[in-house]
Amino acid sequence: MHANANKRPAIFFDVDGVLNEEPGPRGALKPDDVALIPGAGAAVADAHASGFVTVAITNRAQVARGDITFDDLHAILGRLEALLAAQGGVLDRVYVCPHHPDVGSPGGVAALKIRCECRKPGALLFRRALAELPIDAARSVAIGDSLRDIGAARAVGVWAYGVRSGHGCRDTARYPGGADAAPVPDLMFDDVGDAVRFALAYRELAAPLVTALRARSGGEPVFVGICGRSRAGKSVIAHALVRSLREAGEHCLHVRLDDWIMPAAERRPGDTTEMRNRVAELEPTLTALRRGQAVSAPGYDALRRVEGKPVTYDPAGRAIIVVEGVFAAHETVRHLLDVTAFVDVPEPVQRRRFASLYRWKGFDNAAMEELWGARIADEWAAIDAQREHCNVIITASGP
Repeated sequence: MHANANKRPAIFFDVDGVLNEEPGPRGALKPDDVALIPGAGAAVADAHASGFVTVAITNRAQVARGDITFDDLHAILGRLEALLAAQGGVLDRVYVCPHHPDVGSPGGVAALKIRCECRKPGALLFRRALAELPIDAARSVAIGDSLRDIGAARAVGVWAYGVRSGHGCRDTARYPGGADAAPVPDLMFDDVGDAVRFALAYRELAAPLVTALRARSGGEPVFVGICGRSRAGKSVIAHALVRSLREAGEHCLHVRLDDWIMPAAERRPGDTTEMRNRVAELEPTLTALRRGQAVSAPGYDALRRVEGKPVTYDPAGRAIIVVEGVFAAHETVRHLLDVTAFVDVPEPVQRRRFASLYRWKGFDNAAMEELWGARIADEWAAIDAQREHCNVIITASGP
């Protein structure tokens, strides 16, 4: 029997900000500080019922600081598990780091003030879970509201999904090593419920494109373009495809055209949506990738709408190149693509997603309304023009 035959995928949940409402800067100090995020219990229940190993991994520096005792911690986590259980949610294991890195600082429990490997983004607790439980790491995911969660997941090779609840993965400044060291989540979701729903359905979402790829004949690499309006769900579909292919043993590369978006400060009145998305650079970029050459993008920080960290995409050894962005099937690059997909979205769904994203970015309602109107006026027609030329149409649904 294969060594992994009895192993199952796992979902690693952070606690505060993911399952539990963020309790404040000192963390949960008593059981009454535990209040489940709406849908958290159902999300854990759905994951467990679908055969996933469900694991919580949480930093609890309150113990090292002397704010609570281990007995207090057990009562707090017991309250969490009781509230989850009331909604059908069962955690197979809870792993805790009680340490704090302020070595030698006054007060608290000196023996717990150490620089450990279990405090996220340290990955010791993830490694313990992988050693102690029947987990298939390659099919597992972590869900966190902090970039510390994302970094720990990356260290053990599991997919890393962020949520906009809690810290909302906006804690770049708090990450050890600062912004340059901070990781980027594989996907962002509004909350744990959305993240779990994706984790349970990603293969179904990718199925139309997987079918199109299987039907295709010819040499490698195969180039796939996934386009559509902003907030249609392109990144979700692209990631679902890449994840499905990698788990099937295919070597593929996900090229995110958002890494070429022009920072807000560089845009001028009258710039078209093609200019803001640097469409003029698409053809030379895809041509280079077709030739097997690595390409570099300036990077884009979607939260702050500024230039991000540079990104290099290297197609060497990759059988499938997935190119994703609003203009991924633009007329200037269509001849360089083998399969093209347009992600369609009902307008009410798109608008809800748009509002959620821009609330996370800090926009007020008036600013969101202004930007929504501008998107309708100067983006939709140009983006939608790609639809009739695409091989696959995927209609997005959900929140």
